[in-house]
Amino acid sequence: MKILVTGGCGFIGSNLVRMLVQQKGETVVNLDKLTYAGNPESLNDITDHPNYRF
Repeated sequence: MKILVTGGCGFIGSNLVRMLVQQKGETVVNLDKLTYAGNPESLNDITDHPNYRF
């Protein structure tokens, strides 16, 4: 199953994305506008994970 997370580069969203990828093993699609609150570097630890898409 694929899970779409909006705002996945923010503080709460990045923690949710990380949990879904690491614990559930689901394919996670991260959709983020990257405004002042979004930081894609917060997900560097899962960027290369096969179940993560940005």
